[in-house]
Amino acid sequence: MRIARLFYRWPVKIICIALAIVLHILFRSNTLTERQIAVSLRVLTPEGFVVSSEYPNAINVMLRGDEDELKDILEEDIEAYINLTSYIEEGEYQVPIELRKKGSALQPEALELKSRPRTLTISMEPRTIQSFEIEPNLYGSPSLGYELTQFFVSPSSVTAVGPRSQMAELSTLSTELIDLSGRNDDFSITTRIVLPSAQIDIPGGQIIEFRGVVDESIIIRTLENHEVIILDLSERLQIVNTLPPISLTIQGSQLLVEDTRPQNVTFYLDGSAIQRPGNYILPVEIDIPPGLAVLQILPRELSVVVVNAGE
Repeated sequence: MRIARLFYRWPVKIICIALAIVLHILFRSNTLTERQIAVSLRVLTPEGFVVSSEYPNAINVMLRGDEDELKDILEEDIEAYINLTSYIEEGEYQVPIELRKKGSALQPEALELKSRPRTLTISMEPRTIQSFEIEPNLYGSPSLGYELTQFFVSPSSVTAVGPRSQMAELSTLSTELIDLSGRNDDFSITTRIVLPSAQIDIPGGQIIEFRGVVDESIIIRTLENHEVIILDLSERLQIVNTLPPISLTIQGSQLLVEDTRPQNVTFYLDGSAIQRPGNYILPVEIDIPPGLAVLQILPRELSVVVVNAGE
């Protein structure tokens, strides 16, 4: 009797149960909340391979669930990754983004996760390990009269890991910009190696030390067509021949050399040893500001004809 009553008008009862389920689902759907968070994306590759294409460091993940439960979920409670470990050859693959719950995200069982985008196209190549010299990226100029004479980079080379095709295109690795502007003394700074792409990594780290040696600029300058005078010649004697002009090549710091004017340099012959008329060959003497080095005097000696004064 009871069984008969259970199946009495059973089509109607089934319809009522179905309607109740639909109403529950609709009610549940209307009371759920959505929240979007940014989650770091990892790519898992098989041994000996690395990613060779650009891909986003993070993706958007849509959370759907009870409002009170969603507010406690943090970005680190969701893992997003692409798994390429089942592929054993280099190439380009379209693979789904997989999501994994952890931490606070494990508690709400009804929590729904959806990544945006759902899939990504990723390329991978064999991994290459190679050593590169570090080339400092210099710009600007030291103070006037100074120059960078030498520099040291520590470490001078590093080992990098990356896709075979990208590594083959590299010969050196460069640093961030190192400013020389206005420097007039030795200096030491720490800077970073610039990675050519996001797929290349330096396991030992990107930090290097740069030490620059800044000295005064040394230049060479030639002063030409200077007159020469004779000093300490007896008043009873005189020179009758015309003396040729003198050319002088000097070396020194840029500031000192550029500040040297013709009036700061004196060329002369020492006539103190001449006691009577005759022909003499005298060395050219010079008086220049201290700090300058004389590289060449032309001519180095002059021939003079000395007669009695008044002849």
